[in-house]
Amino acid sequence: MKKLRFSKRFVPLVLALVILLTSVLSLTGCSSKQTMYLFNYGDYIDPDVYDLFEEEFGIRVVVDEYAAPEDMYAKFTAGTATYDLICSSDYMIEKLIGEGRLAAINYENVPNFKNMAEEQLNAAKSFDPELRYTVPHFWGTLGILYNTETVAAADVQSWDVLFNGKYADRIIMPNSERDAFFVALTKLGYDGNTKNEAELNAAADLLSKQKGDVQAYLLDEAARVKLESGNADIAVIYNGEAYLAFENNDKLAFAVPSEGTCIWMDAFAIPQNAENAAYAEQFLNFLCRADIAKMNFEYIYYSTPNQAVVDALDEEILSETAIFPHNSVYENATVFKYLGTEIEQLYSKLWKNVKA
Repeated sequence: MKKLRFSKRFVPLVLALVILLTSVLSLTGCSSKQTMYLFNYGDYIDPDVYDLFEEEFGIRVVVDEYAAPEDMYAKFTAGTATYDLICSSDYMIEKLIGEGRLAAINYENVPNFKNMAEEQLNAAKSFDPELRYTVPHFWGTLGILYNTETVAAADVQSWDVLFNGKYADRIIMPNSERDAFFVALTKLGYDGNTKNEAELNAAADLLSKQKGDVQAYLLDEAARVKLESGNADIAVIYNGEAYLAFENNDKLAFAVPSEGTCIWMDAFAIPQNAENAAYAEQFLNFLCRADIAKMNFEYIYYSTPNQAVVDALDEEILSETAIFPHNSVYENATVFKYLGTEIEQLYSKLWKNVKA
């Protein structure tokens, strides 16, 4: 059922170079006719979907990829390339909406949007309040992947397990400033969207003190492989990666600490300067189609917002809490918000200091 794949946010160097070269050649040497340009996280759509779309509609999709939302923003706003469709995370989409960089979607051209679950559309309103600019792609939680033979299940019920020294040098932290700070802020009892400078400094101090216990700062595939191979015991990771890890090592489990988690959502949006918005809307409608959304779900194994897909899944998959968390998780969850330029710059400064 699952295909061998790379990760959502981690693209191996060779693949990245190939993608970059292909994108540069395509963006500079091809006509925009019958071609749509997509900017997305690494390997976040089943490659067969692009082939099926081209076969059915005669529109080729050229993909440029990035690792983290901040990387996306830097390139997207530099103006070195023009995209017809982008995919990014909740708080970054909110930032782009606020800056007027996105075009309203004509949902009449995306009739399969009706397949989106009401619960996930309500969640999307946290960053797109009027649901004018986005189509959800995947969503999920942040938690702890751990080795059940070396880590006590009771320990991972709290984020404190990452800071108390018990598993020194066996910990993988996320190479993501928002995720890492969320863990520290939550451990300290602060809001994951705080703008309080003293609270952010306290979180940075906690992360700096923890640094000696951290084996590496990694994302997605790179993080889960550390646990699959037995080279680490604990990793802060996204839920879909945890499920993939289970398939490669049955000694692994996933927990959402009791202090709370962040519920993240990635979504598609059309840039204001898109040259082929009609192609983008056609592709979005294709992605929302139940059979195509199912292909992507079985390729990625993150939580799908497509209700038509969910309704067709068997109980075994639906009961897998690493993909579809218990309702209780929502009771103590944070959705990342865009915090403004000043706080964004503070985050960047503090994160650099932590990793220096």
